[in-house]
Amino acid sequence: MASIATNKQWWNESDWAEAGNEWSSAYGTPAMQWQASILPRIHRYLPAATIVEIAPGFGRWTQFLKAACDELLLVDLSEKCIAACRERFQSEKHIRYHVNDGRSLAMIPDRAVDFLFSFDSLVHVEIDVLQAYVEQLPAKLAPDGVAFLHHSNLGAFASYFAALDRMPRGRGLLSRLGLVEPGDHKRARSVTAGGFAAVVAGAGLKVITQELVNWGTRRPIDCISAITRPGSKWDGEYRRWVNLDFGREASYIARLAALYDRPAPGRTA
Repeated sequence: MASIATNKQWWNESDWAEAGNEWSSAYGTPAMQWQASILPRIHRYLPAATIVEIAPGFGRWTQFLKAACDELLLVDLSEKCIAACRERFQSEKHIRYHVNDGRSLAMIPDRAVDFLFSFDSLVHVEIDVLQAYVEQLPAKLAPDGVAFLHHSNLGAFASYFAALDRMPRGRGLLSRLGLVEPGDHKRARSVTAGGFAAVVAGAGLKVITQELVNWGTRRPIDCISAITRPGSKWDGEYRRWVNLDFGREASYIARLAALYDRPAPGRTA
């Protein structure tokens, strides 16, 4: 189990040599991942007057969110990450920066958030942290506000990955042969899609979509959930998709990036 202290240590002590861009390498570039994978999943919620991004890191998605709102509030438990974002986006007067304790949104005004976003970050936090964030959303979301959260689903396969942890040295060979998963990508083992939906319901909110996706694995160890208030303009029938083509989607986008997302002559990437 990754504690808040462990996560804070990870992100504060990381050298961030590529500012987090290396985590988009499967897609070619962050821009291609945003335009071809993330934006199609959130486009109907944008633009939004006030956006909150939880765990922005060094601003891999902030660089795109900032043009889609009047006010952008960044919240991260890592002082290093918030300092990097302050430096990177210093010319942007509509961005506010907050270091939190890894679970609090107390610094966010009530009923002000039109869109709350977190991608490729909260997959590492356990269910208690997700619950802490979700339980604050009824106070923080605007009447038609939406939260789009990428979180773990590893708990659905916790016993399988625990068994892999106990495997002898032959695991490496079996992985190369494609007979076992290569790893759990440091996903939180206490979180499942269903457990997260139960937390949302317990807070008086509603999950409207859940996309269960594979992440360098055959099994859908991640989930992307969109939540809103019952009765908001986004409320509707719950829809769920187990998308095992997510990895192939990344490969396809990377091939597009190699063809189209190249520096113009005379400039560097």
